[in-house]
Amino acid sequence: MKKNNLIFSILILFVLPFCSFSQQLVMDNDGYIVISNSAYLVIGNSASTGIVQTGTGGRIISEAEGNIVRWLVSNSIGTYVVPFYEDVEAVEIPVTATITAAGTASATNRIDFSTYDGGSFDNATYMPTGVTNMGNVTVPAANNSAKVTDRFWILDANHATKPAVDISFTYVDNENIAPNTLAEANLKAQRWNTAVGDWDGFVYPPIGAANTVTNIVSGAIAPAADFYRAWTLVDFTTPLPIELISNEAICSGNNVVINWSTASETNNNFFTIQKSIDGINFIDAGVVAGAGNSTSILNYSFTDYNSYDGISYYRLTQTDYNGNVKTFGIITAENCNVSNATNINAFNNQAGSIEIIIDSNSPENYIATLFDALGKKISSKSLVVEKGKNSFQLDITDINSGVYFISIESRTSFTSKKVFIH
Repeated sequence: MKKNNLIFSILILFVLPFCSFSQQLVMDNDGYIVISNSAYLVIGNSASTGIVQTGTGGRIISEAEGNIVRWLVSNSIGTYVVPFYEDVEAVEIPVTATITAAGTASATNRIDFSTYDGGSFDNATYMPTGVTNMGNVTVPAANNSAKVTDRFWILDANHATKPAVDISFTYVDNENIAPNTLAEANLKAQRWNTAVGDWDGFVYPPIGAANTVTNIVSGAIAPAADFYRAWTLVDFTTPLPIELISNEAICSGNNVVINWSTASETNNNFFTIQKSIDGINFIDAGVVAGAGNSTSILNYSFTDYNSYDGISYYRLTQTDYNGNVKTFGIITAENCNVSNATNINAFNNQAGSIEIIIDSNSPENYIATLFDALGKKISSKSLVVEKGKNSFQLDITDINSGVYFISIESRTSFTSKKVFIH
């Protein structure tokens, strides 16, 4: 089908009275709008219906910070979808901003939307205006681009009191590959805090959740006071900025050793090491004293003598003398507790069931839960496991074809598997 191309290379401006409007950008059957040369495409309708897609929809190509979709949202609320498109990879990458609390009312109050990638994986070579590092102000030489997807998003609200938003970002698979070393499932959204001139990483750690099937990071919630303009997606185990030089969990015999190093410390009272079996619910495993104040590299270590079977999740929190707490990213160690190791497998047996095999060194109760690709719970089953090899079946005869995930967990073990149902 022939593309319907509209090329915008000049400033487009609608002068609008302060009232309701009927202007709409209607995009039908793969119509294209290409914004170039720092032009503005102005949407004068403050409602979320200012851009309407019919048929197979439409696509807007921005691919530069200054190529902007300017939506005059005023004090409206609703779900605003900008149908961005990455033309090199031929991938639709819409941005969705759900305004949950209205900003200041004015006909000229707007949100400017744009998105772009760079010529290399090194995000430090094409940072948005005002962004000064891909690491940390304290350690200016640090560059964490390998843990960042090769794309930035701009959502710039000019309201006196900005709206509160819940943002979803669609990313491109090829912008995550080597020489990047990030894990796609770990992607979360992170914003540049213009108030402090650094990436939010601890007071507001990376937020949202990645769906690796739809390539969407959703749930990036920004209150009005913290709705900053520049965003990217990072591997949440290594957020920006990096106050730690290193942070790792390794096996030592049947135990897990957590090692970390700091470049500098200010008013640091102590670290708390927390652990989890599922990466969500954490308990305290131990405490290590901090150095107070330091400008030199310091190395720390903690040994967990009671690690979980399978994957153990760990994170550090740091508490200063005023009681303020910072939480660092999650790290993992796998199968360190070999004396109590349990082998778990799950697969579609093509006979109407998911076959679950648990080879355990001790009796234990498990729960198997099936989720769809969006994380919705489909079914669950309790499993009473005896020592040795155990086999169970989870019925899937009434379940639609698609990609699903099954989690199998006990008090000491957690496993997640992707399964295909035909």
